[in-house]
Amino acid sequence: MRGTGPGPIARNAGVLLLALLLLAACESFIPLREPPANRIESPPGDATTRAEVLARYGPPQEVRASDVGDVLVYRRRVIVEANPARYSGGESSDRLDRFERVMIYLDGDGKIVHVSSELE
Repeated sequence: MRGTGPGPIARNAGVLLLALLLLAACESFIPLREPPANRIESPPGDATTRAEVLARYGPPQEVRASDVGDVLVYRRRVIVEANPARYSGGESSDRLDRFERVMIYLDGDGKIVHVSSELE
């Protein structure tokens, strides 16, 4: 008496189909071809032009003028103090964040000529 289940060809086809589906699902685990932008790094990173800075970090907080050209000003959080009152003995849930102002100087052609930073 023969079984009523699928034959060996159908079983092998099912296993092959399952393997193909698993391989397609594993595609998301393939390493990225291009690493994601590191939002922690300070502007301008490895950018060399105004367009690259704007594409990577978005619009600046403000745009200033200098004798060379425009100056893009970005703010970057450098110190986060969850409880600044701990040094004075008080209990407070206030939060004190300190920022650094990063200024990117551009020439008339939009190329970066100088970068400086200062604490606010």
